[in-house]
Amino acid sequence: MRQGQISVYYGAGKGKTAVAVGRGMRAIGEDLRVVMIQFLDYHNSKEIALLKKLEPDFRIFRFEKDRDCSEVQEAEFDEALHKEIFGEIHNAFNFAKKIVDTGECEMLLLDGILECVEKGYLQESELEEIIEKRPEFMDIIMTGTILPEGIVEKASSIYQLVAEKE
Repeated sequence: MRQGQISVYYGAGKGKTAVAVGRGMRAIGEDLRVVMIQFLDYHNSKEIALLKKLEPDFRIFRFEKDRDCSEVQEAEFDEALHKEIFGEIHNAFNFAKKIVDTGECEMLLLDGILECVEKGYLQESELEEIIEKRPEFMDIIMTGTILPEGIVEKASSIYQLVAEKE
């Protein structure tokens, strides 16, 4: 039986999503099913349109409304907006838990989920719980700017992406 892994791609630089998508592409090449859920990512519509062509083998989901970056930054100060984003993120996270519970894919990409922990929308313990509940055959890939301490212990592999020149 296939043994899944927990992988983390983090850092302030670019490329985390691209690496995760590359892993997903490799997985569908091996006849595995991939589900990608994007968190706090508002401006990748061209990327998503391309990935949608890979359905049903590679499915991508977003639960957040389209917003510009300044609006998202204002959520720290605007309680109503913060609650709205919080609700959207929790809908996405609950969907991720459903995917884990049903085992409907071999690879689950949680793109930007670590930023949700960094910004206080999710607790580190919630990520740990989803990791513990995953079926043994399932890979979970998480991306974001930070690396929560509790995830370090649970991860099979951790990669920090650092830009040397931009």
